Amino acid sequence: MARVDLAFATVTFKRKIAYKTTWLFSILFGGWSLLAGLAVWSQIIGDGELGGYDWSAMKAYLVIGFLTATLAWAGSDWEMANRILDGHVAIDLTKPVDFQRARAAEYIGGMTASVPAAILGTALAALAFRPAPPVSALAALLTGISVLFIFPLAFCISYLATMTCFITQRFLGVQWAKDSLVAFFSGMMVPIALMPVWLQGVAWALPFVHFTTTPASIYLGRVDTAGALGLIAAQAAWAAGLWFIARLIWARLVKKVTIHGG
Repeated sequence: MARVDLAFATVTFKRKIAYKTTWLFSILFGGWSLLAGLAVWSQIIGDGELGGYDWSAMKAYLVIGFLTATLAWAGSDWEMANRILDGHVAIDLTKPVDFQRARAAEYIGGMTASVPAAILGTALAALAFRPAPPVSALAALLTGISVLFIFPLAFCISYLATMTCFITQRFLGVQWAKDSLVAFFSGMMVPIALMPVWLQGVAWALPFVHFTTTPASIYLGRVDTAGALGLIAAQAAWAAGLWFIARLIWARLVKKVTIHGG
């Protein structure tokens, strides 16, 4: 099965890199968003600090947010959704391939194609804006591990969103809602530490916070080593939990295809 997964991922990876303008666009679009964020927060923070972030730390937070956002939205939501909306899922059911694993391989293959753009953009931002360095070499390593968990988390959340197509027969509104939730509750838009206490509690109870706030918190030393390991464990737990929840939901929804498709 691993060879099949790799084949699916490779095909999607090659399809993505065939359109090199996508790489350039992702860097430019994310770069403009990063510049806008830097301009706004530089005026808000100035020479002081806000929510425990001074200007150097906020620059690091924004650069990490650029990296995680580039990865989080690099998957192929619409490719998964269209398989359901166009009825191709009925054909997939006749193949000796696990539907969820196949889509995961394709999705992560697409995300992998964005890695060069994400690394290049992050490196350029770090050179240009001189953000705060990681608090330690161990924090840098744990930050990297935390970023890796964005791949399974992004897939599981997107996969769950696309399965609503069985019921809604539409996906655009669902995608907007999913992207808005990720952007807000991850801390990409506004750091979680600046939100009201009750809203912080809501954010930390959801998986979205692990896209940006978790790696940034580890990088900047806002949690100690034990706390960092705990956050990474929470990421792993969310990824595993959402994966099995998706399988349970799929087992129920696929009956609609079986009943109507024969």
